[in-house]
Parts: sequence; structure tokens; C-alpha cells
Amino acid sequence: MYIGAQLFGIPEKVLKSELAHVLKFISETGYDGVELPFLLEAEGEPDQFGLDCVGVHVAPEQLVKHDELISYLSRHKCRNLYVSGPLGWHDRSLDNFKVTCGLLNRVAELYAKEGIKVQYHNHDFEFLINLGETSTPFSILENELHYEHIDLCIDVGWLHLANVNVNDFLHEHRDKVSHLHLRDFANAESVALGQGSVPLPEVYEQLSEFNRLKWVVVEFEPTSNYKTLFKQSWQHLNLLREKVAQQTLQLDS
Repeated sequence: MYIGAQLFGIPEKVLKSELAHVLKFISETGYDGVELPFLLEAEGEPDQFGLDCVGVHVAPEQLVKHDELISYLSRHKCRNLYVSGPLGWHDRSLDNFKVTCGLLNRVAELYAKEGIKVQYHNHDFEFLINLGETSTPFSILENELHYEHIDLCIDVGWLHLANVNVNDFLHEHRDKVSHLHLRDFANAESVALGQGSVPLPEVYEQLSEFNRLKWVVVEFEPTSNYKTLFKQSWQHLNLLREKVAQQTLQLDS
């Protein structure tokens, strides 16, 4: 399992003007890779700082641009496409999620032939029932997506904000999750890991159950204070890692 940094937490103008500085900082902090929040031109740059390019985040509509995206991923040595939300973003009806699932299934099969995995990344709204409907959008995703070509990238912070029991959900869906986003909230404010109410210690303790888990990625909302949040989050993850290691030693002794 590797630890990545989602560059979404860094203001876009900083990413475009100071990318080398940002990547140097991420690497020196200890992260193994970076996830790109949009089609940022960074060819070869993560390599220079010993970082993997975990993947890139796109909208569902962008997935039909097969040649463009495959070329981009190849140049950036990325093998994952993250997608969030339904087509059009604001139409979160069950019918639109069904249409979106149909599109994701079709394009994910095409990308799979190129060795590229589509990852569905959740927010809170997938777990909320819209006015006039009887089930959540996630019930559509769960039943309609073809998981032989699509993985779940679960964001535990958004799960928590939607009042979903994070640990129960992860345990139930662990066979579909290959990437996990760790995000923390104090009330509804995005904060560094360990400074909010998301049950991160319990989440970290069960990561060994995830046979397909490859990347754990730290994420927060864009802020000019990104260096502090990335450092604090890394320190918190190290504390969790040490705690789990101690528990394992005690069980083995």
C-alpha cells in the first residue's frame, strides 16, 4: 500500500506556476505519489522527485475522449482515471445515475483494454435520498456498475458527512475498493487528518482486510495553507501506522 497526495488541495494557479516546487515538497514530506485533479501538464515532473503519478481526475463527459486521455495517461505514466458524479453534475436523479452508469461501463471496458482502470470517487450526495425518490444514487452505482472494469475509490470523509457508518461500509465493500481517499472534516470544514471527526484510526486498522488496496490518498479542499495540512496529515498517518504495528506485535507475542 502506497500513500499519495491529491493535488486538488493546492490552488490551481500555484500548481500551474510552481509545480516543481510543489512536487519537491510532496516528495520531501514522504508521500509516494500524486493524484492530479485535472489534465495538468506534468509530463516527467513527478519522476524527477521520485513520485508516481497515481492517476487523474476527470468528469464523466471527458471519458468519451478516448484517444486524448489515453495519450495523456501514457505520457504521464498514469494508469487510473478517477471520475465523480453523474453526467451534468447537478442532475443527481436516479435516472441520470443509471444513464451515467451505462456510459461508465462502456468506456471502462475500452480503457481496460489499454490497462487503464476507471475509479468511481464518491462525494456525500451519492448517499442522500433526493426529494421524490425512494433510494440513494449509490444504490444505482452498486447495482449497475460493472466491477470487472470499474473500482471504487472511496472517500471516507464524504461518507462520514453523509452520516454513513464508515467502518461498516468499508468492510462490506472492501472487495471493490482499490483506492481510498482519506479526508477529515470538523463539522463541515475540511481539515488535516486527525483534526476532525472522521473515524480515521478505525479505518486504518482495517486496511489489512483490503486485498485489492493499492493507494491511500490524502485529500482536502484547496487552501493556500496546503503545506501545513499535508505535513500534519502525514504525521497523523505515521501515528496510525505505528499504532497498528504495535497492536500487531502484541497479538503476535
